[in-house]
Parts: sequence; structure tokens; C-alpha cells
Amino acid sequence: MPFLASFLTVSVALIAAIVPTFGLPGSTPADKPPFPAPPGYLLPWPGGQIHTVTQGEETGLTHNGIAAYAFDINLHFEIVVAARAGRVTMVRQDSGAGGCSADYVNDANYVVIDHGDGTSALYLHLAQDFVLVHPGQFVDQGQPIAASGDTGVTCSEDMKGRGPHLHFQVERTDDSHYFTQSLPIAFDDIAKNGGIPQQDQSYVSGNYGRGKMQKIKLTPHHDPRPFNPVATPADPSLFEADQNAAPPPAASATPEPTTPSDVPADAGTPAPVPTRQPRPTHTPTARPTDTPVPTPTASDTPIPSNTPVPTDTATLPTATSTPVPPVATDTPPPATPTPAATATPTPTPTP
Repeated sequence: MPFLASFLTVSVALIAAIVPTFGLPGSTPADKPPFPAPPGYLLPWPGGQIHTVTQGEETGLTHNGIAAYAFDINLHFEIVVAARAGRVTMVRQDSGAGGCSADYVNDANYVVIDHGDGTSALYLHLAQDFVLVHPGQFVDQGQPIAASGDTGVTCSEDMKGRGPHLHFQVERTDDSHYFTQSLPIAFDDIAKNGGIPQQDQSYVSGNYGRGKMQKIKLTPHHDPRPFNPVATPADPSLFEADQNAAPPPAASATPEPTTPSDVPADAGTPAPVPTRQPRPTHTPTARPTDTPVPTPTASDTPIPSNTPVPTDTATLPTATSTPVPPVATDTPPPATPTPAATATPTPTPTP
């Protein structure tokens, strides 16, 4: 019996090792992350790089209320990677406007990734035309998704100009809005302070991506923190994004019923085209008037005697009546065959 038990244990271990290799049902495909995504967040820039948190949680500037648990990182037009695996739901990259004013609240580019557990990650202020993913795409943790930028409400250190950076927050999933209530999280590649980034502190990212060797020790921080935002805004009009804005403007560009309605109106304009059709039919009849080519119709030969400039159909019949002598010379040849044709049948009945 002990031998049989050990044999069964070894068999189960072998089967468990073989199933992922051959991709049998029940195993996770190598090219698609599991969904919902596994828990755990890593800093949203490539592994091994060092960046500074320029604005942390619960500040009077812009990280309060709906954005209380957001982080700003000094990524100046640099690669942004996914902090957690998931599915891309919203993308915008067409904006090039930005500045330290509430006037630019609707001009931020972004990527939203759904984690499949009621939370999504928002990557905000991205560079124009530099988003590397599309809606519906599954992304891995550490996969490049965009480049940071300065679109939307972005302020420099002196609050006088544009300040490129990445605004990152985990928020409640809402398919009708890209900017929703932020939620408290922690990062596994931050060892101190429970994995919570602190303002004006620099951190080395351990987000190397799938299949790459992990060079930084990770400390899982899976215990959720209580949701209790208390900070009040110093300037209530200065938000980093429009909180009531709908998803990407692609839906507003789709209604094009105006173009089908214009098509019938344009279809009536080709009416002058049929009027131009009869004009080529008259010109071929007037062209043979230059040379008196022998034709069966007698109306064509007398046209050289008249002026061919007015190509009216009314002048053509009058031209046939005036030059009677030339027509008479041409008519006897056809007339002689006809009596001959009548003479041949008459002798046959007489005998």
C-alpha cells in the first residue's frame, strides 16, 4: 500500500506538470492573461527605472474627493506599463491640448484597463497619438501601453505652465465614465510604508513584465485599506479630468445620418446630364456635309450647296427641295432597275 500511494502521488505530480505544457482545457493560455486579473499592483513604469511621486494621496491640489487615492509620477513623455493585467475598455489619444487651467479639463488622453473584479486602472495625461493598446485587448502586467504626456490639466512646479506627468489611480469600474471614484491600493514593489507611495519620494519599479526575471524583491500587499477620503480642495475648479465626461468621443463621431440624406439631394443634380446627351446625336449628322459621299439618302448630298454652319433640322429639309437638278441625275439609275425588274415578270405570264 505505501508503494501504491507514492505511485499515485508521483502520477498526479506528472499530470499537473504536463497539462500546462500541452495547453489542455483548464490551463491558462500563454498569450492571454487570466480574467479577472490576479491581485497585486506594481508601479506603472518599466522595471529597474527610478521615478518620483510628485503628488500623493489626499492633497489639497487635485488629489481629493473623487481623485483622493491617485498618484502623480514625473514621467516626462516616457513609456507607461500596465500596473496590473486586465482588459482595455477605453482609449483616447487624439488630444494635443493641455495646461495649468480648468479650461483643459476635457482634453486629457487616457487608457482605462478593467481588472475584472469591479476595479479599473486609469492612466491619464498621455501623449498624443502614442497609445499602444486598443479597446478589447488583454494586456499583461508590465506590458507597455502608452507614453506619458501633458494633455489635459497638467501644471508645472511653478503652476504657470504645462507639466508632463502620469496620473494613475485605481477606480470603480463604470463603462459610461472613464474617471470615477478612486480607491486605496498598495504596490508590491514598494517595501516601506505598507506599499503606499509617498509624495516627493523616488522608487525603483519592479514591474519587469511576464517572462522576465524579477530583479527586485516583491512584498505582497493584499490587505485593503479603508476608504475614507477627507482632504478638501484648495481650488474646487481645478480638476485633472472631467468627472462627468462620457467615454471616448468615438460615439459622437458615429452619427452620420446627414450624409445619407444629402445623397438623394445630390442625386437630383445629374438632371443636366441627360440634356447633354442629344447634342452628340446631332453632330454626327452634320459632319458628313463636308464631303459628298454617295449615300442612299438624298438629303445628305445636297447639304454641301447650303451653309453647314446652322445645324438645324429645319434647314435640312429645305436643302433637299432646292437642288432638284442634281437629284434628278442621281435618281434615274435607281429608277431603271425598277422597270427592268417589272419587265422580267411580265413576259412569263404571256406565254
